[in-house]
Amino acid sequence: MKLNGKARALAAAVVCSASFMASETVAESVQLTTLEWPPYVNADGSGNSTDRVLEILGSIGIEGTVKVFPWNRAVNLAAKDPAWMGVYPEYYSEADDADKGGERCVYSKSFGTSPVGFVQRTDAPITWSDHADLTGYTIGVVAGYLNESRFDAMVASGEIQTQEVTADDANLKKVAAGRIDAAVIDREVMAHLLAGMPAIAGQLEFNAAPLAEHGLHICFENSEAGRALRDRFNAAF
Repeated sequence: MKLNGKARALAAAVVCSASFMASETVAESVQLTTLEWPPYVNADGSGNSTDRVLEILGSIGIEGTVKVFPWNRAVNLAAKDPAWMGVYPEYYSEADDADKGGERCVYSKSFGTSPVGFVQRTDAPITWSDHADLTGYTIGVVAGYLNESRFDAMVASGEIQTQEVTADDANLKKVAAGRIDAAVIDREVMAHLLAGMPAIAGQLEFNAAPLAEHGLHICFENSEAGRALRDRFNAAF
């Protein structure tokens, strides 16, 4: 069937419109894993870190979706399941960095910071200026968390005595009860948790000597797709 000029123009317009609508409705998307770690990430996945990550992804035309898991599962899914392209917020670890000879992931630029130190009892503060000073204390840590490289090496060698729990709030309770001398914690996480724990909030404080200030990163899947996404993410800021 032959089309006259008007008909051909109309048909072309319809095709163009349909193509435009398709491009508008099919958005690029990516899934990331995370953990409940307020105020950085809340139980529903919202939070300071999520807001920043989704903002950066959105600026490069990617619709990000996130899901909260227990930390070790969040890490394993992002490393081994292609449906999940990365995990955040992570501290940098050279041992895990595929660009430095590791195997697990490739790291984004830092999109935020995490001030880390020790929570202590106000009536029994710990005193330290060098890591060797910490050998006289029993310190709480959270399973699966990186703390600070020298501290973690001394824990691994048995020089620093630790007790391990699965969540920061458990360490706060143990410090308040005098079961441990101190615990490693992010300052903002401590403030957030203690706001909901009035019975012990007045007994605890953040030690004045910082352990570390970590950058917060996405640990992208160690694959060609993961590297490409990491590079696009980094170029956005």
